[in-house]
Amino acid sequence: MSEEEFYKPLVANGPRRKVAETESEYKTIWIEHASDIDDLLSMAVTGGLIADRLSWVFVAGYQAACRHAFANCSFDGWVAYAATEDRKGNPPLPAVSWDQKSDTVSGVKTWVAAAKTVDQLIIKIGTGADARYGLVHRNTENLTIETGRTPRFLSELTQGLAHFDHVQGSDVEILTGDQIHLFGLLEPLYIYAAFCGFVFGSTTEHDLVTCGRDCLDGVEPALRSVGTDNLDRDNLQKADARAQDLLVRLSGNRIKASGDWDIDQRLIAMYSKSIRRQ
Repeated sequence: MSEEEFYKPLVANGPRRKVAETESEYKTIWIEHASDIDDLLSMAVTGGLIADRLSWVFVAGYQAACRHAFANCSFDGWVAYAATEDRKGNPPLPAVSWDQKSDTVSGVKTWVAAAKTVDQLIIKIGTGADARYGLVHRNTENLTIETGRTPRFLSELTQGLAHFDHVQGSDVEILTGDQIHLFGLLEPLYIYAAFCGFVFGSTTEHDLVTCGRDCLDGVEPALRSVGTDNLDRDNLQKADARAQDLLVRLSGNRIKASGDWDIDQRLIAMYSKSIRRQ
């Protein structure tokens, strides 16, 4: 994929920042502009172009990353990857398990992104080599998604719990999970792409646009190498360095993003650690 085929047309002719005070408002805009884009990198960039705050930048990158990790699945609307379970409660909430005798799924997942508006969940069932992955629609009988208290970080993004109370096994589509181990790389790269789109959709300042383009010049080849025997670490590090440089250049909320910039800007900073570990 050449530069001309990828981000130049988006920077020149793509949509621009849209005001979305709530998750449901952003979802409506995302469906209009990004949902039908087959190329996932372009989907992430476009989702960033229309975002007016970093909560939606996260969503834009996250949707693309989930689709990449489960490439053989047909998604409808927004999806959340629900793997986290309670380890601190006294007693802890029950982990999600599949009862083979009754062919039902029960338990609790403790972190669901976009809990109010998500359409489908990918759930991890079990641990280690025996783990399985399933796709379930939010309106499935005996599945309840509840929202927790409003977080400080990415506060516009609703976050919640998913309760499975003997959900029928026939309502859970088993997925191939052979790409999920790549999620720790896919998520930051797609979110960096959405972050670049966010900048392109917010300003025409030369130094910011140039830095965003340099970041994407690293993201695109790095993404192509994820899952191969030759991870492109040079471009991976380039993408990370440019994303962090771009964040520094935006100090003081230079592009006047909505939301709580001072708190939410750590969205970009926090992914650098996972990339540096590669």
